[in-house]
Amino acid sequence: MTDQLIERIREHADSEPIPDLDLDGVIRRGRRVRRHRSITRRTIATLAVGAVAGTAFIVATNRDSSASRLTVTTSISASDVKLVSAAYRTGGAFSRGHTLWFSDPDYAVDLGVTIQLMYYTANGVVAGVTNNNDGDVKRDYVYVGTDGSVRKLNLPGDVVPGTDAQADRFAYLTKKGAGYEIHVVGASTGHELATRSFDAPYSWAGWRVPPIGLTGDFVVLGVDKNQQVINWRTGKRAADVPGTQLPSTGGGHALGAENGGTTYHVGDSGVLRSTKDLVAVDESGKNPWAANELSPDGRFVETTTTFVGVDQHGHVTGSQSADGTVLRHPVVYVTEVATGHRITLPGNFRTYGWTPDGRLMRVDGTKVTTCDGSTGACTARTVPDGPGAIHMAGMYLGS
Repeated sequence: MTDQLIERIREHADSEPIPDLDLDGVIRRGRRVRRHRSITRRTIATLAVGAVAGTAFIVATNRDSSASRLTVTTSISASDVKLVSAAYRTGGAFSRGHTLWFSDPDYAVDLGVTIQLMYYTANGVVAGVTNNNDGDVKRDYVYVGTDGSVRKLNLPGDVVPGTDAQADRFAYLTKKGAGYEIHVVGASTGHELATRSFDAPYSWAGWRVPPIGLTGDFVVLGVDKNQQVINWRTGKRAADVPGTQLPSTGGGHALGAENGGTTYHVGDSGVLRSTKDLVAVDESGKNPWAANELSPDGRFVETTTTFVGVDQHGHVTGSQSADGTVLRHPVVYVTEVATGHRITLPGNFRTYGWTPDGRLMRVDGTKVTTCDGSTGACTARTVPDGPGAIHMAGMYLGS
């Protein structure tokens, strides 16, 4: 586990009012972190907004039972749905403030609340939202479909769900006695498809439940030692994926082993590809390190070997190699799992997200750029002006 990833885990945890947050198991060198907050939470009701261009209202209720109205506006009409779905696959989703776009600025859904996180499913995103722009209110999750629909999800705000970009599903964990319970849910319907119980040692991430990944019929659980794999349809355990890490899954594949540098076939843990040849070492010539991330369709692995400095506002201040050399032009490596073909793109640990079909996505000022993982060819779209930073989907802890 690296300091860069530790910082991302800390940032995610800090956006939620989780008491007694314990990062001892994550931080190699550091202090115990505790955070206490007591805040009023606003929730979004369970009414779904249909695929009709225009404005709809969802009644939201505060804890004191006072009713408020959340306005949801979409530019997507019923005749657009096929076009929007196809654009979403190749162009992904991104947001600014209250507004989410599916690839094209013409395909917009305004939620009336700040969008923090977005995770891909087959025809829409699971989005983490809050009514407080400063992040001081606990997160709610909603499903936003490429048909313009919006649905409240019964998903705890202090967990990160596992989603499958190839299916209309997400998964999450809850505590159950001394162990945990897996919940697999239809994203567009909110219907629970399966619940499965399991027990495994877990301490490393500091969250109250282990991180989870979802691909096909399997959930991948980031418990201690190796990642545990369970067939959510049958409840049967499959072959573990080696390594302790945040699950990185897609297209029936998962990353594991040292630095997540090996791609495995989920189910039998057959080895498909390795990026271990890219690891960097520190000034002593030891401590090999790289950060690897699997595309949502499982076709590509992005590898970075640079560290980034970040200011108090989350802006990158510079990049350096593992041995401390300052880098003016850092690059990321993109390896095709099936063939081993590899390209480089300009960027660092925080530069890229993904689209559902495995294109890399980055923010360039007021533009969102997507790049082909095989050729490196890129296209850009300008994002409409508005308050706040542009956020990309396809990043486990948000962008």
